Amino acid sequence: MFFVHHRWRRSVISAPSAISLTGVPMDSDRSDFMTSYLLQMARTIAEHGYAVQSVATDGYSAPYSYTIGLHQSHGYELVMTGLSPRVSSGVLRTLADRFADSAGPDPDILLGGVLAGGFQVRMRLVESLENFSLLRAIFGDDTRPPYWQAVWPDRFGMFPGDAACSLSPGVQPRF
Repeated sequence: MFFVHHRWRRSVISAPSAISLTGVPMDSDRSDFMTSYLLQMARTIAEHGYAVQSVATDGYSAPYSYTIGLHQSHGYELVMTGLSPRVSSGVLRTLADRFADSAGPDPDILLGGVLAGGFQVRMRLVESLENFSLLRAIFGDDTRPPYWQAVWPDRFGMFPGDAACSLSPGVQPRF
């Protein structure tokens, strides 16, 4: 199941000319729904600079949300796993705003003020881009921007990868 979260309410606009769906074969094999959805995403990216795609859990894997199009202005994309689509998409929008006037994330940087309860997130560079299919569908298979994952801590403030972290690996997969 997919959800799209927009920064603002979407208004009716014409199809963008700056984004072509290079990764989407527009033939009879592609469903009208998916083509329409990808065009909606492309419009959102053209209007707002990026969109946030959320992938809900299927009962076997953790939910995750990721930006699409942010690399055009920022040079990278963002992802967050293990939290609800509402929470993770809000965190990603906050991080995109925070990094807008900077060089972007640094490895293992800790950031406060984005999670409830005073918890920080740690930024880490993503190793595999295989989970970001809509990025490729909209921008083409050759588009491979770096993705930065916002990692959240357990209730004791320990992060996945820390020896004392109480979270099981499946709760918050590291991409």
